[in-house]
Amino acid sequence: NFAHIDGDKDLNKWQGSQIALIGYDELTHFTIPQFFYMLSRNRSGCGVVPYIRATCNPDVDSWVAEFIEWWIDQNTGYPIPERSGKLRYMARLNNEIVWADEIDQLIQKGIARHDIKSVTFIASTVQDNKILLENDPSYLANLKALPLVERERLLNGNWKIKAAAGLFFKRTQVG
Repeated sequence: NFAHIDGDKDLNKWQGSQIALIGYDELTHFTIPQFFYMLSRNRSGCGVVPYIRATCNPDVDSWVAEFIEWWIDQNTGYPIPERSGKLRYMARLNNEIVWADEIDQLIQKGIARHDIKSVTFIASTVQDNKILLENDPSYLANLKALPLVERERLLNGNWKIKAAAGLFFKRTQVG
């Protein structure tokens, strides 16, 4: 079944739902309340272990950028290759996320095992989509034709770039 959320006002229609797999296309387009409310619907009584998967493009101003910041080099904005796919553990307490590299680190802080969720971020670029590039090799040219900020985000996976003075026109180019 495919469905959508048209803003926070739609969340009540999901009350009582039991959803073993929740998939987000462009997680950066969803709000924190939407994500965590739907996390409460991610449950299963049928034996299927519940899980969530999400895709997204880099957006420096989104809550997702902060959520995955451990996997991103905060100086360059690019994913840290050796951290891609590495599991981390989190618990959300009073709207604050507490992170740890090992589940036992959170348990030692007094957080119950059943309150801990595992999270990972797998870095990817268009180069990883071999089928798309084989079927439509011109798509790469489309991304390369984008203005600098959008090209860095959508082609190169930069989570930190944003429009700024001097980024579009060099002072030496303006007479």
